[in-house]
Amino acid sequence: MSDDPPSFGTQPPPPRPVSLIIAVATVLIVGLTLRIPTISLAPLVPTMMEDTGHGETFLSLLTSIPLVLTLLAAPVAPPLANRFGRGRVVSIALVAIAAGMALRSTPGDAPLLLGTGLLGFSIAILTVLVPSIINAERTEIRSRLTGTYSMSLSLGPALALGLTIPLREATGLSWRGTLLAWALCTVIAAALWLVYIRIPHVAAASGAHRGRAASASGGERRAEAVLSDANVWFLALFLGVTSLTFYTTSAWLPAVFVLDGMPAQAAGGFTSLISIVAIPFGLIAPIAIRRGLSRFIAPAAPLLAVLGLVLLLMMGAAGALPITILLGISQGLCLGASYDQIVKFGRSPAHTASVSAVTSAVGVALAAIGPFAFGLGLETAGSSVVSVIGLAVIVVVQSLIGLRTSKL
Repeated sequence: MSDDPPSFGTQPPPPRPVSLIIAVATVLIVGLTLRIPTISLAPLVPTMMEDTGHGETFLSLLTSIPLVLTLLAAPVAPPLANRFGRGRVVSIALVAIAAGMALRSTPGDAPLLLGTGLLGFSIAILTVLVPSIINAERTEIRSRLTGTYSMSLSLGPALALGLTIPLREATGLSWRGTLLAWALCTVIAAALWLVYIRIPHVAAASGAHRGRAASASGGERRAEAVLSDANVWFLALFLGVTSLTFYTTSAWLPAVFVLDGMPAQAAGGFTSLISIVAIPFGLIAPIAIRRGLSRFIAPAAPLLAVLGLVLLLMMGAAGALPITILLGISQGLCLGASYDQIVKFGRSPAHTASVSAVTSAVGVALAAIGPFAFGLGLETAGSSVVSVIGLAVIVVVQSLIGLRTSKL
């Protein structure tokens, strides 16, 4: 017996404007909650080092711990949703993220690490389940919700990097208080989620819909089927290279510009432009795909990044503006295409959650490998040429993978 949500028999009536606004707002703020708690650390690292006396190695744990926990949380998220209901698990995850941010802001190294672990694990659970939330929605609004979600994944870093220091200066808060202030976003997400799951068709799809024994056996069969499906691994690789490209360029593009003579502040500004440019294209991609461009966007979007990397080799820091614009457009389109493909491929919310678990784990693994490999090439070769060429080759492979995933 399947443990997927029950069929509703007939398609629900078209969503009312209020329901649609609630759905879009919920997905948007939940998406921001997946990025802001971790990204907002970066601007505060110098202050944290001065206040705590810790060096870069200890503080790097605060960003690496959530990545490691994603590998642990991804496999357990679908069984938890099956057993207790997706609505309940998401609610608990949002509360846990807020609790983790509060604990992280408590003085002491132990609360800092424990809070980071709690919010990291909860963010990973939520990351896996968001595509299944979208898959459970009415067909006619899935592309809008997917676009909103993809956009939020670029908007979150842009807000966190751009507003954290102004927030601290405007409020006079310490770094701990500034990090805690961002918890307001999670509180809003939780409030919106509680309203969202009261919409009748959402409440029906979000509840626990089978007994524990059926959930366990059905979940095992579905996990085996997903892991043995080659198409799932192609989807995972497409999303994984998207993550690898983003984290690699975020970590090393400023250094490449600086090595070519650009001031550090300008190099950081140009790199942050990637996330800003990506915002509208993350929103546009799923809508364009649903309107007949599915065979075009997934293979073509990575090639824009390849063009940006070729310009980087040819022009260096002198071509910073077109380079970052091309990388930003590619990032937004690839994100939108990745999540639209996952939502569209899922046969049910439960199946979508299992597919999302695999793609999330692969995405995190590649995201962790990318910056390390680029830095190793930079150090070994003494220049960025080898690393940039290597990254470009990987993105070309992503384009070829997109030829396959765009047909699913």
